[in-house]
Amino acid sequence: MSLQIEALSPIMWTIIIAVALVLIAAVVFTWKSSAMSTRKMVTIAMLTAVYVVLNFAGTVRLGWINISVASLPVIVGAMLYGPVGGLLVGLLGAFMGQLLTYGVTATTILWILPQAARGLLVGVYAKHCGYKFSSGQLTLALIGTALVVTALNTGAMYIDSVIYNYYSYAYVFGGLVVRIISGAATAVLMVFVAPPVVNLLNRSLDTVRTAQ
Repeated sequence: MSLQIEALSPIMWTIIIAVALVLIAAVVFTWKSSAMSTRKMVTIAMLTAVYVVLNFAGTVRLGWINISVASLPVIVGAMLYGPVGGLLVGLLGAFMGQLLTYGVTATTILWILPQAARGLLVGVYAKHCGYKFSSGQLTLALIGTALVVTALNTGAMYIDSVIYNYYSYAYVFGGLVVRIISGAATAVLMVFVAPPVVNLLNRSLDTVRTAQ
């Protein structure tokens, strides 16, 4: 599908530019508020690479519910390093996934936003809790962010379909309930999977620190 950039309406341009500015501001703010050690940057890069792999091969289908484990490295990055870790893993991972799948388009920034928001929100909550969660707290945090991600993905689908002239109500909103249930199911799964991964990484990082 081709797109004449000059054909984009002022409203669409406003939305795309506003999203880009929000993402840039979030990256700058979180970067300035966090000391980025070499170890932290390497871990974030590793989690970003894992996200890209899981984005292509990490979907489990249970009947009509699709559970994607691609969000795992984003959540782990947020639980380890707070807003900056979650935001960067979500932002860079989603960008690489979009780049490898679709290239750069007029709406790329909109498709990046949901995972960046997931990482940022979980990271903010992790920092607020002192990086220690009860199962209930983590469940509420992940289900809440899953709902935000579903809303942002639906918004991206709507804008993309309008820009590229393939919009239909059934396509954009027909599967919304299924997407909400799938997001919540994925969040519940991550409650059980993410903490052990975080603990394993923390032990590995502690071993590296001790050996130095």
